[in-house]
Amino acid sequence: MERTLLGAAAVAAALLMVSCGIAEPHVSVLRGNYAFGQGRYQSATVDYLQALEHGQFEEWIAFNLGNVYHALGENESALGMWQVARRSDSDSLLFGVYYNTGLLLYEAGRYREAYDQFVEALRLNPTSIAGKINLELALERVQAGAAVASPRRSDAEEQNGAAADESRRILEYIRRREEQRWFAVDEIPAEESPRDW
Repeated sequence: MERTLLGAAAVAAALLMVSCGIAEPHVSVLRGNYAFGQGRYQSATVDYLQALEHGQFEEWIAFNLGNVYHALGENESALGMWQVARRSDSDSLLFGVYYNTGLLLYEAGRYREAYDQFVEALRLNPTSIAGKINLELALERVQAGAAVASPRRSDAEEQNGAAADESRRILEYIRRREEQRWFAVDEIPAEESPRDW
């Protein structure tokens, strides 16, 4: 009897919370995340827009909505939503914003801008392997574009050359740091343990 009463009270409390909107915007975001994962982008868009109406976690929801817009090929809308997400104080969210913006710009052939976004992303999370790879890919495209330029160099080209030199220095620094980390791990002697036998 007591167990049934507790179960009924729990169900009533859950219904009361949902009906009062306490569970929102979390439920809408979860539905949107699920729909996005299944590739149902229109449904995800509706769920995220419903979540935005509650005025909570706006930056996080805007980031998710920007991802949906990017998946739909609505790049300007995606950039607009990610701009809203940039107001966040969360380094992990900002990393995602810079990284995704870099991907979008790279896909659009705007390699220099993509490179700048990946640099910002790596400042927030220097351990991101995907960020480092994409930074190098963007730098290769920037350098390939500079190599195609005419032999006569203008002031703007000189500045691009200086920026490319700075980019190479940053990549070399990252490589040295990575090598030191792997080298330090390799130097740790393996000790035999009785459990090894």
